[in-house]
Amino acid sequence: AADRIQAALSRGEHICIYGDYDADGVCGVSLMMELFGALKANFSYYIPSRFDEGYGLNREAIAKIKERGADLIVTVDCGSVSYDEVEFAKELGMDVIITDHHNLNDKPPSCLLINPKQKDCPYPEKELSGCGVAFKLAQALQKRMPERLTKSNLNAMLDLVAIATVGDIVPLTGENRTMVKYGMRVINRRKRPGLSMLIQGAGLKDEINSNHVAYVIVPHLNAAGRMVSAEAGVRLLTSLEEEHWRRASESLLENNRERKRLQQIAFDQAVEKIEKHYAEELFLVLDLPDAHEGITGIVAGKLKDKYNRPAIIVTPTGENKLKGTGRSVEGLDLYEMLSAFRHLFDKFGGHAGACGFTMDSEKLSALREALRASAESRFREDPSVFQAKLRIDEELVADELSKELICLIEKLEPFGHKNPKPLFAMRHVSLSDPCFMGDRQQHVRFTASGISCVLFNRAEQFRDYYEKGRRVDIAGYPEINRWNGSERIQFTVVDLR
Repeated sequence: AADRIQAALSRGEHICIYGDYDADGVCGVSLMMELFGALKANFSYYIPSRFDEGYGLNREAIAKIKERGADLIVTVDCGSVSYDEVEFAKELGMDVIITDHHNLNDKPPSCLLINPKQKDCPYPEKELSGCGVAFKLAQALQKRMPERLTKSNLNAMLDLVAIATVGDIVPLTGENRTMVKYGMRVINRRKRPGLSMLIQGAGLKDEINSNHVAYVIVPHLNAAGRMVSAEAGVRLLTSLEEEHWRRASESLLENNRERKRLQQIAFDQAVEKIEKHYAEELFLVLDLPDAHEGITGIVAGKLKDKYNRPAIIVTPTGENKLKGTGRSVEGLDLYEMLSAFRHLFDKFGGHAGACGFTMDSEKLSALREALRASAESRFREDPSVFQAKLRIDEELVADELSKELICLIEKLEPFGHKNPKPLFAMRHVSLSDPCFMGDRQQHVRFTASGISCVLFNRAEQFRDYYEKGRRVDIAGYPEINRWNGSERIQFTVVDLR
């Protein structure tokens, strides 16, 4: 692939970067743009519309890209199941390089394909993000062209790799953890002005950590593709003009506010429908005709968390067609489950934890029945899959909580998927001095055996224990609460009983 790109550079060919509309895709496209910019390439980029085109390569987009005069398409975060689309591009006289990390089917595209999940690939890190795979291609080009592309050029791109890796919820172990660790340092140097503007606009003031990336930066980048178009994210990360950063940042902040509003409406509708019609179902398949399709994935994830069951939401798309998106619980491979019913879908893709598809409307009841039977079969094999679990790493007593312990825990960062923050339990503590917070009094600060604690979104459960004067076990993690120059130990509670 690096050789083919070098040939394109020497011949002055037009390269089109083709990416996905989520944070991983946006960061991957931005990384390739930075790469080709440094190499003085003739390039453009294309991100399909979530609403009009859907995920991945499509023939109409390929025809448009040909009209623009492209000779080579380089994908980021998509393309591994696009055999027919790649053949169409070749018929039009274009070459294709696919860089991707999604699962492949039994008919891989006939082109240069970079994906660590393909058969016989010896690369040891199988769980890179889409942007992470694109970074591997950047490294290959750097080795061949060190005079035009330095290692410091590559290191400056690690902020994009970090955001994508955290955002796509790939395991933060091995090479991924290393790239995120150094990528966080790049983010905190504030060398990317558009990103710094977004961080400031979102109200983040302290040093950025992986939590901030997961719950603030990534949702804002995703919001663009969910609500309107992913272009604003690319402009924010790649533009050299201050006016572009400002407009893009404002757009992302506004899109995210609207995303939250629509998401809450859809979530409330979904919960109402489940309680009425699907309370006993082990696999939730909901049709929400009025839901904004840009937020259905998040809502499916929140339903999965609330009920500890896999959840799929479908919305209408075109005449007699449905678009579906799903999220699954740990221990249930969604891709594997849905692959058994591949014949029901027009398009289908995903991985163990998430999936997306399109299908005929009349096949929905058949899908619901098939997944119900599949989930019931799994329940008979292992009922514990459908029970929420909290894994405690260690028990503590109040005297053991110290700044030294917290500093040692911080050395394990960045935390994320497959490298979670260690969870500690403190048993048989008494609760005192509650201070309820939030617009609905849904959060509470309190003291437990002399330790300052905070519990978010579960104040009612706390109130029940407190008013009955009961001793409780609490689970959570200690951290240093830094505020206005002062530091104090705080225990953030994630559950209590």
